[in-house]
Amino acid sequence: YGYITSTPKLAWKDYNIVGAFEECLCCPVGFDTDVNGSALGEVTFGQAKGKKNIVYLTVGTGIGAGVYAEGKLLHGMLHPEAGHILMRRREDDHYEGKCPYHKTCLEGLAAGPAIEERWGKKGIELQDRDEVWDLEAYYLAQALTDYILILAPQLIILGGGVMHQEQLFTRIRSYVKEMLNGYIKTKELEDIDHYIVPASLHDDQGIMGALELGRRAFEEKNG
Repeated sequence: YGYITSTPKLAWKDYNIVGAFEECLCCPVGFDTDVNGSALGEVTFGQAKGKKNIVYLTVGTGIGAGVYAEGKLLHGMLHPEAGHILMRRREDDHYEGKCPYHKTCLEGLAAGPAIEERWGKKGIELQDRDEVWDLEAYYLAQALTDYILILAPQLIILGGGVMHQEQLFTRIRSYVKEMLNGYIKTKELEDIDHYIVPASLHDDQGIMGALELGRRAFEEKNG
């Protein structure tokens, strides 16, 4: 705990970042992934307050998910890499995928750099291209369907730069209902407009989660 392990940012590899902050600041330090921080921000201060099981997905230059399960941030042998689940490519999509490890994982097909490489323009320049956002919604919905089936979250929150394309939400919800095909029937899915939702803290959810992470580290050390 507290070390950055494997990373493409080679200067940070195996760096004791928590130890460095503790030494300089002389205070307890919390340490987690950015998406876990955003999930914690939403649970502590935002629309997920009071819920014990949520998924926070950020879609931007990469894709990652923070999972809050049974009242705790989910950690396993390492932080979950839900942005790299393998996808079933849609028949009309012939893009090879951007991820250097998996090509057609969720990040490889639906993160910001994949959108730009596939269509030749940044997402912000493609706002009026329905086919861009229909395909994006298809892949995001496919991932959310898997998360619903595996984790059964009470709420799914979508943040990150790509999700500023608000037209995505209606399409994602529609595709999720189609892909689940009536297999799961819950009150949350019956009110899907309030189940798959945008982030609620004006893009400050990560910062607010980091504050809560620090507060918890202080509380743990000082009882």
